[in-house]
Amino acid sequence: MKKGLTDIFEVDSVLKVLVLCVLTIGSYLIYKLYWFSSQINQHTELKISNLFITTAIALFTISFGSLIYGLVNYHDLSILKSSMAIHLASSVFDVTWIIMVRNRINVITGSNRGDKLWLNPFITSIFHVVYIQHKINKGLGKSVI
Repeated sequence: MKKGLTDIFEVDSVLKVLVLCVLTIGSYLIYKLYWFSSQINQHTELKISNLFITTAIALFTISFGSLIYGLVNYHDLSILKSSMAIHLASSVFDVTWIIMVRNRINVITGSNRGDKLWLNPFITSIFHVVYIQHKINKGLGKSVI
């Protein structure tokens, strides 16, 4: 573990992160990505563009709002169909953001494939911030569930 990890991130309950991601229908995922990005931007030179972050949050918000609106008006399928492009754009930005955070944390920890703190791309793509928080906790020597 690099000393820098303790200066950047904090231990958080993995179970709490998982439950909040599910209960907020992904909104907590965006918050957590924002928090990780803010910590990375404040404490390292591995910056994630604020314009990119703002765009990703705006696309998520519009996508989420249009999904809720479409579900409330479920009888009119044209609403959901017309919002597919924004959902796709939002998803692309979200996945890109997750990859950016993952790659920067791997650089911060100095981890390579097979290392204890290396963030596996396949597992990260499935569990997102829950897995990232688990690895951060592991790197900080805490196993908080």
